[in-house]
Amino acid sequence: MTKLIARLATTLILTAAVSAYAAPTVFVHPAELLVEPGMGFSMSVRVDAGADTVTCFLVEFQFDSSVLELVSAEEGSLFTECGYGTMYHWDASDSGDHACNDVTLGHDAHVLCPGELVNLEFIPVGEGVTWIEIVHADLRDLRREPILPLFAESALVAVVPGTGVPDNDGGGSMSLSIMPNPSVNETELRFRLPDSTRTASLSIYDVAGRVVWRSGLIESADVKSVMWKGCDAVGAAVPSGVYLVELGADLTCGREIVDRRKIVISR
Repeated sequence: MTKLIARLATTLILTAAVSAYAAPTVFVHPAELLVEPGMGFSMSVRVDAGADTVTCFLVEFQFDSSVLELVSAEEGSLFTECGYGTMYHWDASDSGDHACNDVTLGHDAHVLCPGELVNLEFIPVGEGVTWIEIVHADLRDLRREPILPLFAESALVAVVPGTGVPDNDGGGSMSLSIMPNPSVNETELRFRLPDSTRTASLSIYDVAGRVVWRSGLIESADVKSVMWKGCDAVGAAVPSGVYLVELGADLTCGREIVDRRKIVISR
């Protein structure tokens, strides 16, 4: 009986240890990004702490080349600052896939995770939405054996023009912001209205200019935000894509002013 109890206890300990193990993840950071046309920006491919020690890696990723151009894919700080010699290579195929690999040189040479594997520099070349998708990832341990299991997480980039319209009526400014953006489901539409506002409303349009959703009239100055659940007027979830959020305000002087922002829905 004592042996049986001891065996059960050992099994529970091993099970808990396996459950507590977090498989490493290679991911693109940040996971969501909204940029304007022509404005260069940086992203990176990283690995979390689940990998512990790594001697080399290979990462292959792809994206829509009609939206983004990859200017450079430089060796990440995890390897440049490891204290060992390294050999890094970046290559692009005719199909548009990009491959980056890095190797530490020398016996027992390695890096300690988490950290940056590759630093990416992009320039938007067209409006639209694209995934920076990791299609293959390979990490190697101290014995140069594959680290398994290994997960990969991609990132979403939306290139949309800024369309804010300031208010110059002297009664305070009007502004509109969207959190989060891009969004999966529920989104908070935060706004500020001029002091001279009589009534205001929020409308959301699709790329064809059709009204997707409208708020009721906003008549209280205390209202500072409205939640949009990513649904149309009948409660059906809208498809992934780019939408226009418009905040309109009627002022006591008889003028009507608007502020517009783009929002990206990614399901």
